[in-house]
Amino acid sequence: MEFVTTGVSNFTYSLIITLMIIYYAGALVSLIHLIFKTDYNLKERLLWMLVLWLVPILGLVFYWVNWRRRKRN
Repeated sequence: MEFVTTGVSNFTYSLIITLMIIYYAGALVSLIHLIFKTDYNLKERLLWMLVLWLVPILGLVFYWVNWRRRKRN
């Protein structure tokens, strides 16, 4: 039995999968950084983990921008 597709090419599927892998790799690096390199308390760390995993792309970017801003102060 074949799957019915909407005419999307294999390139599009592979691009989507690649972008998802890149995003989750970035989120994983951010989580490791959050756990081992920051001085956030437990509540702040849990909130950042929630943001990083549930808010695609924007959460990842917002975390690093916030980290850089906090590091300068």
